[in-house]
Amino acid sequence: MIVTIATFEESGEQLDEGMRHVQEEVVPSIRGAAGLRAAYWLVDREAGKRLSVTVWNDPNAPAAAWPGVMASIKRLREEAGRTEPQRAPDRSERFEVFAEVDDAVRRP
Repeated sequence: MIVTIATFEESGEQLDEGMRHVQEEVVPSIRGAAGLRAAYWLVDREAGKRLSVTVWNDPNAPAAAWPGVMASIKRLREEAGRTEPQRAPDRSERFEVFAEVDDAVRRP
């Protein structure tokens, strides 16, 4: 499993726009992406920081999925009349998962 973490350091309108972008454009575009196990978007309003965390089944899944996800985001932005590009993350990191606790499946 691979986890990617994108960090955005923003404030005020940038933070609000980033959250809108995720809810209206990213979530619909990434939902159902091949190899995606889970995705989480986190915000610390006081610190002006957002995190995008994606969990992938294998190391090749993100590279295979992102072109389609980005094309969908671009289409949604164009349909909404948004011409400005969405800002890139301040930092992107990728980690291999070496241990996991998954309480989603409870054992009897």
